[in-house]
Amino acid sequence: MEKNMLENLPEDLHSILLDELVQNPFMGVNITNGEGRVLFLNKTHYKITGHPPELYIGRTMKEITDDGLISESATLITLSTKQPTYMSQISSHKNRFFQVTAIPVTDSTGTIKYVINYLIEVSDLVELRNQLNDAYSHNQELMNNNELLRKKLNRSGELVYQSTVMQNVVEAAAKVAEHDVSVLITGPSGSGKEMIANLLHSHSSRSNAPFVKINCAAIPEQLLESELFGYEPGAFTGGNPKGKKALIESAHTGTLLLDEIGELPLNLQSKLLRVLQNHKLRHIGGNKDIDVDFRLITSTNADLKGMILQKTFREDLYYRLNVIELKVPGLEERREDIVVLINHFLTISNAKHNTTKTYQKEALHYLTSCNYPGNVRELQNIVERTVVMSSGVIITLADAQLAAGHLRPIFQENLPTDTLFTDIENGKCLKDLVAEYEKWVLGQFQKKYKSGAKMAEALQTDQSTISRKLTRYHISSD
Repeated sequence: MEKNMLENLPEDLHSILLDELVQNPFMGVNITNGEGRVLFLNKTHYKITGHPPELYIGRTMKEITDDGLISESATLITLSTKQPTYMSQISSHKNRFFQVTAIPVTDSTGTIKYVINYLIEVSDLVELRNQLNDAYSHNQELMNNNELLRKKLNRSGELVYQSTVMQNVVEAAAKVAEHDVSVLITGPSGSGKEMIANLLHSHSSRSNAPFVKINCAAIPEQLLESELFGYEPGAFTGGNPKGKKALIESAHTGTLLLDEIGELPLNLQSKLLRVLQNHKLRHIGGNKDIDVDFRLITSTNADLKGMILQKTFREDLYYRLNVIELKVPGLEERREDIVVLINHFLTISNAKHNTTKTYQKEALHYLTSCNYPGNVRELQNIVERTVVMSSGVIITLADAQLAAGHLRPIFQENLPTDTLFTDIENGKCLKDLVAEYEKWVLGQFQKKYKSGAKMAEALQTDQSTISRKLTRYHISSD
């Protein structure tokens, strides 16, 4: 039918139509002979592949493919199969992508005389597809990570954060948890080291086995050895006549957490080291070894390296404990988490005390601006105190200040409230007032954080914004 339609065209249109089709600005054309040797290329072929004609004309497509100019040859496939070929190709020039259709032209005996290749560039489509795929993959990764951390790593629901620095700790813990190595968790008191330990255990292969937690500072020194290592019946006067199983022994096949490891006496440090080396322990008064298999997690707020120099902590034990170290930041290093922690603890306290209290805006602002030496634990206590001690449904600024006691907002000093009302009385406009307050805030944060990057993270904005505003207000930055 098509042939008949062409025959109906006037003769003078045949050459015009052929020229227009061959020199189509949107479609490349590559014509080879029956041996795959290139006879003709149109201008669009150069535009699509980025290869000048002299790289093709007179050469075979096999030579061109072997040189790496294209990823694969549709012509060679067509010569082999004697069928039309449809495929995607990549040019060596700037990773250009194009679709190719190779059509064989045969003689009366079925022998291929020519192969006509039509090329259509799809680089923009491929780039768009890759961007969409990357965005989808990134979104899925975030969703999977969030689901993993929410359901599997944090079953207790007590690990709450939004800061990047805490996210990094949690992600590191997620990776480490899968490997059966000793982990040392360091950080200031009240920062949430036990929550990280819970996370490590719950995401490990030992999650269904016992998780034994021992606070080395909470047990009197004279009892610590018998609690940790157990004893045989009659081992000493006043002991249980049936003897006592070791807490370490109770962690067999599971996880052992030794909190405040820096408080472990030197004589027990050497005994613990032997257990870690041999995977065996011996009860006090016993004469046989007991096999123990556990994953050890230790935590401390002490400077163990300093204690090693002072000869109060064994260096060989330190390196046994510190295969992996996870440093949990204090609340001062993750101030952007304070507001989400306050809301989280408020929900818990309301449920605990059967209340439905909320914070007055000024009260919440006050609590989020305070510094907390006791970190997350202190913040939790203060939030519960506001719920218990406040008389109304709304927790006021006065209630928050009473509950916080000795705490003061970290930027309270030099707060420009004294001049604020004077400025208003003098008729300053809102724009000028906001600019002056913004300049003061940036100055305070610059004194505290020194660098633009840290300021940007603390103020939850991008570094370019901070840099631009520091320049505008002539505030020097390190």
